[in-house]
Amino acid sequence: MARTLLSLMAVVLSACGLERDWAAWQALKATHGDSETAATGTSSTGNSTTGTSSTSDATTLASSDTGHAEASAGASTGTTGITTGETTGPVETTGPAAVCGDGLVTGEEECDDPGDTACFNCVRDRLVFVSSKFDFRGDFSLAPQSLTYWCNVLAADAGLLINSKPRFKPWISTSDGSAAERLHHSKGRYVLRNGLVFALSWDALVAGEILNPINVDENSQTRQVTVWTDTAPDGSALPGSHCDDWTSDSFELWASFGESMKVDGSWTLSTGEATNPTVCGDDKAIYCFESP
Repeated sequence: MARTLLSLMAVVLSACGLERDWAAWQALKATHGDSETAATGTSSTGNSTTGTSSTSDATTLASSDTGHAEASAGASTGTTGITTGETTGPVETTGPAAVCGDGLVTGEEECDDPGDTACFNCVRDRLVFVSSKFDFRGDFSLAPQSLTYWCNVLAADAGLLINSKPRFKPWISTSDGSAAERLHHSKGRYVLRNGLVFALSWDALVAGEILNPINVDENSQTRQVTVWTDTAPDGSALPGSHCDDWTSDSFELWASFGESMKVDGSWTLSTGEATNPTVCGDDKAIYCFESP
């Protein structure tokens, strides 16, 4: 019966022009035995191939997943690192330092408006002037209020006092103290009555950084005069009796002077005059500084 069926299949295949497929079938049969075994073998081979392929794909996928997992972990770690850095880094606990123009006057500030000519770096300007009175002799402190008297009388006449309170002192040295010891050391500017800046601060002043001469008096008038000081450019006292501490107009005593038109050290200690120091009987002006 089986042989009959095989013969019949051969006839059919031949009739359909499939002789070569039949020959291949016969060869496969001879190699692997009967048709069921061949089919099983083919199927097993296919499954094996498929399994290998599946295993390969699984391996590739697993590797890919591992890579993705590592990448995700890295990204997560990176994100965590950034977050941690932002969280654990230095934390600003104080705001910016107060500056002029913030509506407040606090700490070492003396004023608020940086656009105001009477304020610089949060410190108010101090007025300086050369006296309009230039006939002082060495005994000018005989006035009841001593050395500060004339500066404040002149300032009052010019309307420069606030609530009639004295606030000016002379740039002058005595045996009891130098000008530097007597005057306020401001961090702000020293300005003339006409608004020009004499020096940007006390430190600049005693360092010789003079921007404009003190040749303007309390009434904002220009004065080119010689001025009693007995003081060096750094504010220290010069040696001598200082006209017996400014109580004598004797022609036997001597004191030093400056020139109001100068912007070098000669403003307080003239080097262009052969008669410096000069006798206490000479007529001169004085410098007045707002202090404090």
